[in-house]
Amino acid sequence: MKNGIEKLNLFINKVNEFASNDEVIEGVAVAGSFISKELDEYSDIDFVIVLKDGIQYQKKEMIGFAKNFGPLVSAFTGEHVGEKRLLICLYENPFLHVDFKFIQLSELKERIENPVFTYQNNKQIPFIIESTKAEWPNPDFQWIEDRFWVWVHYAGTKLGRGEYFETIDFLSFVRNIVLGPMLHLKNKSLPRGVRKLEFIIDPIDLEKLKSTIPSYDFKSIKDSILSSVKLYQELRLVLYHSEIKNLSKAENYALDYLKNISK
Repeated sequence: MKNGIEKLNLFINKVNEFASNDEVIEGVAVAGSFISKELDEYSDIDFVIVLKDGIQYQKKEMIGFAKNFGPLVSAFTGEHVGEKRLLICLYENPFLHVDFKFIQLSELKERIENPVFTYQNNKQIPFIIESTKAEWPNPDFQWIEDRFWVWVHYAGTKLGRGEYFETIDFLSFVRNIVLGPMLHLKNKSLPRGVRKLEFIIDPIDLEKLKSTIPSYDFKSIKDSILSSVKLYQELRLVLYHSEIKNLSKAENYALDYLKNISK
């Protein structure tokens, strides 16, 4: 493990050294598990590269930047996660996954977390960090409730038709978008999908979450949908405030439909 962490730190030092010789770079920060000091040999590195205002890297410039730190096996931009400023890289030596997010100095004001700056060349950076607030986007509970029972009906239709792969994918979607974030919130942690839930939730909740993972079998899939519904209902009682309107009629219809689905 020590060698793995040393590898990460050496890579960070390379990026810092390069940035210190590039006048358009205002700062280098590291986000993700580096913030909480949870780096291990399996970690990737999430960089935030702060550029001068008015400087915006396109894909060609992003890749040109990334090539300074070792041979690239693969590099692509992050439109699939809604972030065109992100370059996702895999390096050959060291064999390492690295993300570079290129932002302008003024864009630092809007952030989901406070990254750790390992290099900075602008006195405005600490002022921006101190005078603005990082805000992680929380789930919109009404948005979830408005959709959840339509999703349950959808899962029932796919299960009834025998589209097991589609239904299994639906359950993964619900874990990532609904159940995982809600379990995080119940445990006072950031709602990051299902990330690291194994390490923070109590054994009872862990077993409930595991019960939402089916095998390729009609009964297993149906039981997992019902387990997902039950866990959602329990979390809803814990987390939802009185202003959230439960769609009881949709809930009853969707559950009746699902329970009557047969192989």
